[in-house]
Amino acid sequence: MKSKITISLDETILSRIDKSVRVWEWKNRSQVIEKILKQRYWDFADMTAIIFAHDYKWDNRVYPFDIPKALLEVRKKTVISRQIEIFSKASIKNIIITIPEWTLDLFKNEVFSRFQNIQFEFIELDPEIKTWGSLKEALKNEFTKDKLIISNGDIFYGNLDLEEYYSYHKEQKADFSFCLKFVLNPEQLWNVKIHGNRVIEFVEKPKASQMNLTNSGLYITTRKFLDKFDFWDYLETDFFPRLPDISNTIWYIYPGEWEHIQNDSAYERVNGRLI
Repeated sequence: MKSKITISLDETILSRIDKSVRVWEWKNRSQVIEKILKQRYWDFADMTAIIFAHDYKWDNRVYPFDIPKALLEVRKKTVISRQIEIFSKASIKNIIITIPEWTLDLFKNEVFSRFQNIQFEFIELDPEIKTWGSLKEALKNEFTKDKLIISNGDIFYGNLDLEEYYSYHKEQKADFSFCLKFVLNPEQLWNVKIHGNRVIEFVEKPKASQMNLTNSGLYITTRKFLDKFDFWDYLETDFFPRLPDISNTIWYIYPGEWEHIQNDSAYERVNGRLI
């Protein structure tokens, strides 16, 4: 819930705010002022975002590009930049990105010129390293805070309200939360079954879907919670199915446009054009 207040500001400050509105495409002055206040008082200021961007996998055929999926352009912006914009608008200042070996310069060129107020840490990994191993490497970083938002680097979110998602996570006092998405074909993805506000089952490509819900590739948790467990190979197959039995695992349904960019069809759908 938001409350309306009246404040008086120096005209020079207002002029700089108006410039920010134009440059960053904020909706109005209030949004800029709210962003500044959040940097000082908001929970996101004490959070680390971890993006898994070292994967080259492409379903059904040889990967058709010579760059990581996170650097593919979707509607004139790369996938990674779109995700970082979401984190930046929520005032997250600490982002760790796992990247394929030998691609450091590509990622630096993409993000450093666009996001000057974020502390980036890059971890170069063999693309064959699994998601648990990737997460373990990120947690070793000395800059990783306790509160975590974890994202797959090949996901397109049209308009994600990260603040709403995190507020719900906190209200439910969750150990781990999934951002879920309604889809028509969960049998081709991950089928997630819910009851009340809890996730109760997590199955890879079931023969028949129980609910038209899939894992959207975005999670909120803490390193304190993750440190309780040993590391396996995959988050998806080894850890997620166990979560309903060992923790308060909840869901948040993302209502906006979403795509897992894993094959030609997905890339065509999200980009609105053929490869």
